[in-house]
Amino acid sequence: MCLYFDITDLLKHARKNGTVSGIQRVQIRVLQHLAAQTQPQEILCAYHIGRFRRVRICRAQDLFIDKTYDAKQMLVRLGLENQNTAFTTQELYDDLANYKNKSLKRALRKVKLLILGKLRPDCARSQMGLGPLSEQNNSQLKTIETWPHKKIQKNDHVVMIGTNWNISAVETLAKKHFRRGGKVSQVIYDLIPYRYPEFCVESLAKKFSTFLDRSPSFVSQYICISEATRIDLQKYLTETGNDKPTISWPLAHEFEGYGRNEISSQSSDSPIFKKISKPFVLCVGTIEVRKNGAMLLAVWQQLQKELGDKTPQLVFAGKYGWKILPFQERLRSDPALQRRVTVVDRVKDDDLAELYKQCLFSVFPSLVEGWGLPVGEAAWFGKFSIVSSSSSIPEVCGNLVDYIEPNNIDEWVQAIKRTVLADQCRQQREKIICRSPLRLWKDVAADLKQILDN
Repeated sequence: MCLYFDITDLLKHARKNGTVSGIQRVQIRVLQHLAAQTQPQEILCAYHIGRFRRVRICRAQDLFIDKTYDAKQMLVRLGLENQNTAFTTQELYDDLANYKNKSLKRALRKVKLLILGKLRPDCARSQMGLGPLSEQNNSQLKTIETWPHKKIQKNDHVVMIGTNWNISAVETLAKKHFRRGGKVSQVIYDLIPYRYPEFCVESLAKKFSTFLDRSPSFVSQYICISEATRIDLQKYLTETGNDKPTISWPLAHEFEGYGRNEISSQSSDSPIFKKISKPFVLCVGTIEVRKNGAMLLAVWQQLQKELGDKTPQLVFAGKYGWKILPFQERLRSDPALQRRVTVVDRVKDDDLAELYKQCLFSVFPSLVEGWGLPVGEAAWFGKFSIVSSSSSIPEVCGNLVDYIEPNNIDEWVQAIKRTVLADQCRQQREKIICRSPLRLWKDVAADLKQILDN
């Protein structure tokens, strides 16, 4: 039996982003370990990039060979990116992000850079604020073997492991396989766009609801990343008259590539640490309405009144998402708050690991989650956290962390104030975290393999 994993959305994300969010991190870690634990021909990746191209296949063992994620290297290996071009697709999108979407200025900027990139590459890079090509890594990456999809055998298993909300060629392939009696598993990260559309843009909420409605036509079983997500999905299936199996598949605490309870060397020369005052409290995740960052800013305003100079810096590590006007307005309107808050956008793993190591403790006030990777990652580095009591979050670290109702500002203020002032108590909690068993990504991969084999 071969396992075919749909990585289409991972590749599309890589073309526009140099760093990963939670869902992409899950895909990469799980596929790395599955490839290492099994024969090369057993774990295959399927993807479809480009309207008129066929679904292509590659071996996961050939693709996921780097300890640290590098979007460009992954795309080059698949022949989707030319390493000798003036700039990557992701670098182009980073530049265009400074212009309003679908605006004439953005369109003209894109055309200008594409032409300049062909004629005068270093000039194009200079205009984009990038270093000259001569400073780039000139090591020649080899493309790996890929081949067009021909036929999936009846005993093979197709795994939709990404955010395949759009109908794609891989989904069409999965539907045909399902109708022939083959197995198709769909990983569900959360039902937030369906249950809480107010936290999403309207187009995503509609797209996700349409996906949920059609998914029983090609899915044999659903694999959910938490029990809370499984319960949400089971309720939806019952309401819509479907009896497809749902299985819980908890994720890991491990921040792979970094040792358990690893201590900071304090020698990071990354530019982001020049902007951060110490001590600081860390909040990891995309800055969007669901993550509740505006509430956390209100907490910090109150802390400044009660703690004065003892108020630690608050560091948000994550890219900007949608519906963040309340966050921006609160921060913009308070100069004193601005001095206490630092936003670090698009953080690479090395810097994120260092932030975990150096922080006083972490906070995670999210309104709703499918799992809550940052809570487990902080524990991996032996750090105590104060987190939301909502949805799946208590499943991640149990009694190792403290829980607050996500919108109770007074309780957040008091909990953070106690933790800032009581060093011995915080350090005692850290000792307990450091000794507690935590879940590894290889365990997550092994559990998934067992689920798929049954």
